Amino acid sequence: MEEVKVRTLIATFLGIILQSALVSSQSVNDCTFDLKDGEVSSCNLIMDASAFKLESWKMGVGSTFAWLGGPAEDAQENASGGYVFTSISDMLSTFQQPKKAWMVTSPSNSTGALGRCLQFAHAIGGLGVKSLEVLLLTYDNEDVQEALANDTILWNTRSCPLWRTKQTTHGDWQKVQLTFSTMQEHSIVFSASPDTRYSNYRGYAAIDDIAFTVGPCDNECMFDLDFCSWANNDTGDNFDWVIGRSSEKRGTGPSRDQTSSLNNRIYAGGYAYADSSFPRLPLETAMLVSSAVQPTEKPLCLHFWLNVHGGGVGNVRVLYSPVSSSSKTKELWSIGKGIKSGTDTWYPCQQTIASTEEFRIIFEATVGIPGSGDVGLDTIKLTQGSCPSLPPGSSSGWSDCTFLDDTCGWQIPTPDSFDCTFLSRVAGGKYNPAGHTESVYEIVDMYMKFDLNCYKNRARDRAAMVSSTLTLDTDVCLSFWVMMYTNVASQTYIGALRVILQYPDKNVTVWRLQNQQHASWTYAQVKVPATPSVKVAIEGLQGPKVMGMIGVDDIAMFPLACSLEPASAMVQPADCTFDHDLCLWKVEASDQGGSSLTKWHLASSEKVLLDHTFNADRGGFAYVESFNTKYTSRLRGPVFSQNQTFCFTFWFTEVYEDFSAKISLIRTSEGKEDVLWSVLQDKIVNPGVSKNNVVNWRYAQVPLASHDSDYELVLEGEVMRSAWAIDDFHVIPDRDDCRLEPSYAQP
Repeated sequence: MEEVKVRTLIATFLGIILQSALVSSQSVNDCTFDLKDGEVSSCNLIMDASAFKLESWKMGVGSTFAWLGGPAEDAQENASGGYVFTSISDMLSTFQQPKKAWMVTSPSNSTGALGRCLQFAHAIGGLGVKSLEVLLLTYDNEDVQEALANDTILWNTRSCPLWRTKQTTHGDWQKVQLTFSTMQEHSIVFSASPDTRYSNYRGYAAIDDIAFTVGPCDNECMFDLDFCSWANNDTGDNFDWVIGRSSEKRGTGPSRDQTSSLNNRIYAGGYAYADSSFPRLPLETAMLVSSAVQPTEKPLCLHFWLNVHGGGVGNVRVLYSPVSSSSKTKELWSIGKGIKSGTDTWYPCQQTIASTEEFRIIFEATVGIPGSGDVGLDTIKLTQGSCPSLPPGSSSGWSDCTFLDDTCGWQIPTPDSFDCTFLSRVAGGKYNPAGHTESVYEIVDMYMKFDLNCYKNRARDRAAMVSSTLTLDTDVCLSFWVMMYTNVASQTYIGALRVILQYPDKNVTVWRLQNQQHASWTYAQVKVPATPSVKVAIEGLQGPKVMGMIGVDDIAMFPLACSLEPASAMVQPADCTFDHDLCLWKVEASDQGGSSLTKWHLASSEKVLLDHTFNADRGGFAYVESFNTKYTSRLRGPVFSQNQTFCFTFWFTEVYEDFSAKISLIRTSEGKEDVLWSVLQDKIVNPGVSKNNVVNWRYAQVPLASHDSDYELVLEGEVMRSAWAIDDFHVIPDRDDCRLEPSYAQP
C-alpha cells in the first residue's frame, strides 16, 4: 500500500504541473456565442470548413429562429442569445461527399495525462438530422496553422469518435460532457449529417456553451494518470487494481488502453487492471470502489470498457453498495467464471443503476487461473437515463435487451423463414428505420419489428414478446423505446402496442399506444408492481394493412418508482377498444328474451361499418341491434374511485333510421342511478342520421364529477328497428375542462 501512496503523490504533483501548463490553452476554445456589437461571436472556433471540403456551421439567434432556423432560445433560455447551428438544407447544399457540416476548434497541443473534460449543450429539432457527432481530430502536419491557411497543402489527419447521437431532442437543449486525452496536436470537431429522406424539411442541429476544463469530467475516468475518484478497497478483498499501459504477457491482459486500441495514431493512454500473476491464488478478489453517488430521482447508465483477454479469467462483477449499510451490497452486473476471449479486444459494457439512497459502485475481479486471467477496465462514465445491460445476459435484471445479438430471453413466435412474419428481429435499412441503440461506431443495430405489411395479417391480429415468469419483491420500472412508422406519413390508422401483465388468474393492460406516426424513437416507461408471479408481454396489434411497422428497442429495468410515459399511453380500468373482447365491461342479465344480437356483444363479422380504432373491417367494436321489437341492453363497467374527477370519452353511431332509438350513460352508486348523458336518434345533427348504409362515428364526452362514494357506469342502448355501435372507451383522470359532447346530448 505504501507504493500506492507514493504513486498517488507523484501523480498529484504531476497533475499540478500539467494543470498549470494547460490552463491557458484549455480556455482558448471555450465559447458561449454571446452577442458582440450585434453579432454572434464565434470565439476562436474555425467556422469555415472549406479547408476540410465540408459544409460549415453558421451563427444563430433565438429571436430569428422562424426566419433563419435554429432553436427559439439559446441554452440559457434567452431568446436574444446566440448559438451555432446547421440545417439539413445547409448540409445538402454542398456538392462534396460525404454531405456533412463541420465546426472545428482551434488546434491545441497535448492534453497531458490529466486529459480534458469537454462540456457543451446541443439541440436537434425538426426532421432531417441523421446524426450529431463529436470527433477527436489529430494532426500529423508539421505546421497545422499553415495547412489551415493554405488549401493547397494536403491534410494529414485522423479522426476518432468520442460521442454520437441519432436521437432528436425536439428542440430542447441537453447538456453533454465527455473526457478525452491525446498527446498529439488536435482539434475537436462537431459534425452533423443529414437524413436525405427529409430533404424538404428544415431540421437542424445546434451547439452552445462549449467549455474545456483540465482533468476528467465528473463521474468519468480514463485511468491515464490515476484512479480519479475511484479507490482500491482497504478491506474485504485480497489485492489491488493497478494502473497499466501494456501487458507483459502474451496470453492475457490488454496490449494498450481502450482509446488507443481504436486509433493507431493515439500513442498515450492507460487503464486499470487486475493482475492475476503470482502470488495470486484462485478465487482471490480485487475491488475498485467509487466515491459516494447521490440518490437518483431518475436512473443512471454506467458505461465502461472491459478487456478479458486470456484463458483463465474469473468472475467480473459490478456491485451496488448503499453507504448506510455495506451489508446490503448486491450484484447488478456480472460475466461468469470461465469467460474468455481469444483476442485482445476491449468490449463496451453498460448497466442501469438507480437508488433512492446514497451509494457506491464496486468493480470486483476474481482470479480464475493465476497468471492467465488479467482483467482490464477503462473509460468509465455515468450518464443520465436508463440503458439495457451489455453484453446481453450480464444483468441481474430480467428484461434488459438491445437485440443486437438475440432476444435476451424474451419469447417470440417461431418465425417462418419462407414467409413474412408479424414479429421478428430486424436491422434498419431500405425498408426499415434505423434502430435506437446508440454507438459512436457503425453497428448493425437490430430491434424487434411488428410488420404491419405482412400479407397474412388481418386487422386486429396480434403477436407478443413475453418474458419468463418473474417474482418481484419491489415495484420496478420497465423502460423501452418505441417507433410507429409508415412510408405514408399521412396515414392515420396504423396499429397499437401495449404492455400486458400476465398474472396466473388474469391479464392486465397497463400501457397502450396506438395510431402514432413517429419520425423518431419515443421513450416509454411503465411501473410493474411487486408480485409473487407475473409475466410481462409486449404485444403488437395489426391495424389496417399499411406499409409500415411498430418497433421496440433497448428495453431496460430499474428499481425506482416511475410515472407512465408517454402520457398518451395511459390506460384506465374502464378503457376499452373492443379489439377482441368487452374488456372489464359486462352485459347485464335481462328477462326480455331475444337473441344474442339484442344484447351488447362484440361485433366479429361483417357489419355496415368499420371500427373506429383502426378503420378496419371484421368487427372491433360493441354492437346491439333489433328489428321490429323493442329491446334494452345494459353494459356495466368497472368501479370508479370516489372523490376524483374524470373525463369519460367514447365514440358511438346509429345504424339504420329509428327515431325512438336511445343511448344513455348512467352512474349507479349505492342503489341510486343518475343519467349523465343521453342521445335520442331524432336529435342527432351535424351530420344527420345515417342513411343508405352510410355510417358516421360520433364523438362523445362526459364529465364525471367527484362523487362521495365509489360508483359504476352503465352504457344503456335502446333499439327497435335499428342498432347502436360503440368503440374506444377512454377515461382521462383530473381533466377539469371536460364538457358534455355532442352538443345535442342531454344530461
